[in-house]
Amino acid sequence: MTEARHIILASGGTGGHIFPARALGEELLARGYVVTLMTDMRGEKYEELFPGVRVLRVASGSPSIRGLLGKVKAAGALLGGFVQSRRLLRRLKPSAVVSFGGYPSMPPAAAAANLGIPLLLHEQNAVLGRVNRLLANRARFIATSFENTESGDGKRIAKMIHTGNPVRRAILALAGKGYSAPRDEGPLNLLILGGSQGATILSDVVPGALAALPESLRARLQVTQQCRPEDLERVAALYRESAIAATLASFFDNVPELLANCHLAITRSGASTLAELGVAGRPALLVPFKHAMDDHQRKNAEEAVSAGAARLVLQEDFTVEEASRQIADLLSHPDHLAAMAAAMASLGETHAAKKLADLLECTIAADTEIKKTGKAAA
Repeated sequence: MTEARHIILASGGTGGHIFPARALGEELLARGYVVTLMTDMRGEKYEELFPGVRVLRVASGSPSIRGLLGKVKAAGALLGGFVQSRRLLRRLKPSAVVSFGGYPSMPPAAAAANLGIPLLLHEQNAVLGRVNRLLANRARFIATSFENTESGDGKRIAKMIHTGNPVRRAILALAGKGYSAPRDEGPLNLLILGGSQGATILSDVVPGALAALPESLRARLQVTQQCRPEDLERVAALYRESAIAATLASFFDNVPELLANCHLAITRSGASTLAELGVAGRPALLVPFKHAMDDHQRKNAEEAVSAGAARLVLQEDFTVEEASRQIADLLSHPDHLAAMAAAMASLGETHAAKKLADLLECTIAADTEIKKTGKAAA
């Protein structure tokens, strides 16, 4: 695997990092590139999401772990991952490395910079992440999902190019299909997603909130909800008690289909979730994860809220009573849902993977020209 057209994707192991990496991988494969994903040990479960892409696992750790011993072990793991990544990159000889953030992306990204391999960063959130901040000075460019991404540093801002957040092709197929508002007496399709790892707060609050809805709304509900595995049984029991039709799972592999049929999404506000809602054009009630680094989930949501595409309820305010009030108001006004859907669609970026791939190719071409002539490409 030493082809000249070989790209390494470096990514953290959670969906917010993996999904845009997957979308770029799809675009690069379509352009004839050989693509390798480097991530941590969680990468094994994502192999089926990356057909045609080799997945290599490298050592990693998070210094955010509490306690001195945990931080020392994490630092040692990152150093080991750097050495391992440097050895792999020297053998693979890629044209470039694209890093999507998260600590597992740090060893291969730092190794690329150390070896002089062109490095691009992609930031999914409205605030530049910790790993991307650490790597920014060594990167050629920082591709951003939001037009205004907070970084706290003018030099980093100068490297930023807005591409949007890539979404998988199955989601792109929903773009421009429009939104069908719920009809009188027709079903009300709710989609509740908690990100790649689920969200217990949604399992704790949403079933009771829906049970408290007026009978005229409750009887029409068709609920699809993602739950953590440990929450599935108790949430199912709550829906049975309130006679609400519900389909529950810890992971859904048919999210495009679910979005296509969705009248209202109740979700976290991770960057990939918002990107997919934008492309599909679906109204949302957003509940940001309050412990997200730099409060980035709340900041992610603010663009959608300011555009009229979503409502925002902070996690500490997301009670059964408040959730029920918000949901009842939204479901009782289908015209408002339709307006929110149109606003969300206006935020959707359908060409993000193409823009990121184009930026990557321009970077590789410039690097090739420098190596040939010693001068930057015009």
